[in-house]
Amino acid sequence: MRTDVLIIGAGHAGLAMSRRLAERSIDHVVLERGEVANSWKTERWDSLRLLTPNWQSRLPGYEYRGDDPEGFRTMPETIAFLERYAKAIAAPVRARTAATSVRRTEDGYAVQTTQGAWRARAVVLASGACNPMAIPPRRPMTTIRAMLVMAQVRVNCRNSI
Repeated sequence: MRTDVLIIGAGHAGLAMSRRLAERSIDHVVLERGEVANSWKTERWDSLRLLTPNWQSRLPGYEYRGDDPEGFRTMPETIAFLERYAKAIAAPVRARTAATSVRRTEDGYAVQTTQGAWRARAVVLASGACNPMAIPPRRPMTTIRAMLVMAQVRVNCRNSI
């Protein structure tokens, strides 16, 4: 399978990127190991509340529309927010499709998944802050064509400890 851009992860960042690519008519697919908002469904505490008021909840082209703008969303409300957003933007999500490897090729990237192989000109890693990383051995700077910057925050990630 082939597309211009593969987005790995269907949470906030992956869905927002999908919206921005769609606005520019760039062909793309969102790969998600579970389903939309998977980390929120499987890796967060049930009692979790966001630390920002509801009125600050915004994604490209989408914002909070409830009756409690000064309230703080619960985890189930956050899941529902992301699911509604994915539906509203018609994100091309391939659920239950885990990316198992990403390899640079001459014309982009080869991505292996649990549902088959993909080719893409670009890959966006939007897999979340609490996922274990597998970083390949470092090569001399002269041979690196792309730099991968990963921020990993392991604060209160239920299944990462």
